[in-house]
Amino acid sequence: MRIVLGLTGLFGLLLIGCTNDPIYLPSPQGIAAGEPGMDGPSEARASIQIPVNTETMEDAADRATRQALLGAAPEIPYVAVGDLEVSVEWLIKNNDPAMPGNARIQLNGANQFFEYDPTLVVLSSDDEAPPSPGLAGDIPLDIPAGGTLSGVFREDELREASIDLDMITRANVNPFRATLVVDKNRTEFSEMNPLTYDDDGEPLPQTAPGLVVPRQAMAQLLRIDLVFKPDRPMVLEYTVRVRDVRGEIVHELALAAFTDPVGMNELQPFMPAPFATAPPVPMP
Repeated sequence: MRIVLGLTGLFGLLLIGCTNDPIYLPSPQGIAAGEPGMDGPSEARASIQIPVNTETMEDAADRATRQALLGAAPEIPYVAVGDLEVSVEWLIKNNDPAMPGNARIQLNGANQFFEYDPTLVVLSSDDEAPPSPGLAGDIPLDIPAGGTLSGVFREDELREASIDLDMITRANVNPFRATLVVDKNRTEFSEMNPLTYDDDGEPLPQTAPGLVVPRQAMAQLLRIDLVFKPDRPMVLEYTVRVRDVRGEIVHELALAAFTDPVGMNELQPFMPAPFATAPPVPMP
């Protein structure tokens, strides 16, 4: 996550052009969090879904041909890694004029198959075990009193997040293994057997049954989920930036397609399944 001071280029007009022209999907409003509470400063969540056109007959036929060559599994997604390049530009405002503060931004999301929320993924029954990781971010950021800080989740970080999400959900890879190893340049990864646990509720080593997921079958992140965690009242503003590399994937109306009477009927159905796992409850 690159961090820069200032707000250069954070917001812009919605642009639809050639495949190298970015499409900007701004957050409808700032995300306010950090109010004091019984359990500490409040957190806030927000999401932006990329408006994806309905798959054309030509694209479906091409995908079916490639699927036949690959075999029944793994399923080749409609939008694969590399079809889009996505980044997220953000700005944090510290509302406290007297005290500097600290904040974190955790990035998660969903592809066409699954959505990933680390709070639904419990890897140990030990109450002191670290929580499951997000897909990106979640590093401490220092915000000056009454000031701002801006930065960006880069395209390569979102590419990494896309691959990690697919590895965790469809390939059963331990989230810590997926997120701690650099996977953005992978040409393939292996499916693992589902997580199993010992009598103490700790995960056991995994084995690979043999199914290999090639690059063309890795699913692209299509919804960006952000968790904002400031230690005092702050506001997060953000914009999702998309480059339609393959072309004609992102709807020409951008976010307006979700409310336009015609545009909403031209969008690909998007119903990812929640991904969750937990060790069995130890016997008393």
